[in-house]
Amino acid sequence: MTTIIIGGGIIGLSTAYYLSLLEPELAANHQIHIVDSASDLLLSASGYAGGFLAKDWFNPSVSSLGALSFRLHKELAEANDGSKKWSYMPSIAYSLAIDARGVSSSQSGSDDWLVEGNTRAGAAPTGDGAERKEMVNADGTPAWFTKQKGGTLELIDGEGGCAQLEPKQLCQWLMEECQNKGAKIHTNCFATHISKGEDGKVMGLKMKKDNETYDKHCKNILVAAGAWTPRVFSKLFPDSKLRIAIDPLAGYSIVVHSPRYSKPILDPTRHGEHASAGLSHAIYCAPTEKWAFAPETFSRVPADGKPEIWAGGLNDSAMQLPETADETPALIDKEKSEELRSAMIAMTGLSHEGDDLAVDDLKIKREGLCFRPVSRSGSPIISKVPESTLGRGIEMADSGGVYIASGHGPWGISLSLGTGSVMAEMLTGRKPSVNISRLMLK
Repeated sequence: MTTIIIGGGIIGLSTAYYLSLLEPELAANHQIHIVDSASDLLLSASGYAGGFLAKDWFNPSVSSLGALSFRLHKELAEANDGSKKWSYMPSIAYSLAIDARGVSSSQSGSDDWLVEGNTRAGAAPTGDGAERKEMVNADGTPAWFTKQKGGTLELIDGEGGCAQLEPKQLCQWLMEECQNKGAKIHTNCFATHISKGEDGKVMGLKMKKDNETYDKHCKNILVAAGAWTPRVFSKLFPDSKLRIAIDPLAGYSIVVHSPRYSKPILDPTRHGEHASAGLSHAIYCAPTEKWAFAPETFSRVPADGKPEIWAGGLNDSAMQLPETADETPALIDKEKSEELRSAMIAMTGLSHEGDDLAVDDLKIKREGLCFRPVSRSGSPIISKVPESTLGRGIEMADSGGVYIASGHGPWGISLSLGTGSVMAEMLTGRKPSVNISRLMLK
């Protein structure tokens, strides 16, 4: 019952992890294979994402999956010291509004806020919101945030509804767990064609690695290749009329160290054995006269114990998806990277009373570019592909199937564990534990 997972990002790794828990003999017998075309894993979105987690910021089609995933993130971290290993901690989320000419911090009301360059703060649940708690500053704001002239921070969600982690470190932990259980990871490896048995049924994939081609038999094929998912599917099933409605969206990010965030921020409401629990902050901004995009900033404390601030939100919808993630660094537009850096300085740099501009006293840890898979429906695709849509004469052997798990947009990290858990259930013939009927292909 070998399963081949194409894509070694957080969706593929989460699926392999939960599959190894549901069917431990699969991993033990080396029947779970993760295939990735890049020279190493985590060179795209899963390695560069901010790591913000939300419980109920999702539309109805994704709400049950979002709640499941949020719970699984918390449980996994509590059971495996995730606060230290991948910086899992509760978070407080704010929306920044700046009183400026022609500027509004409100959501546009469109589901296309990501591509349109708006802020996702409007996705936060409405109602009573989170209780205001005493934090670093007297007004409840994190000290690393630079107060903006004419700006106010609105508290939009709290610890019960959002959290924070370091995505790459979670992925590395998942990868190690999968390998320890017997799963195999193949990098610099391409799935080029389907392979058929003497009966004409699909029995596996033809793989190419280091200019050598070989067959890998399997029962199930999961395409979880992020922004590359439509390309992979079309290559494997060229006669299929099904088009996977997912587009790549290039996004810039930057990670910095700030003198005003040199130690973890502790949650003053926790006592006893939980007294050392860290607390994160997320700040979402609409476009303003200072910046033409919607910045997002998250604080986190990675495994090395050195607090850092991640910022993103600057996207490029016109950038073409490269052949592999290895080619992404060469595509970085220095002007766009500098635009994000300037906004980061304005939001988190050193300010003096009366100054309009912040001083750059930040130390850059890294700058990056990655591609996120954005579905045209606004919701991820988590589905078995109907066999009738694979193309003429395509029939799976041994009751196997082809599956898709992609299109999570900016919510890939938040929805990752829930997606992996549900996909593992589907791959083993179990009923999904939450309703994902509206995420399936018809």
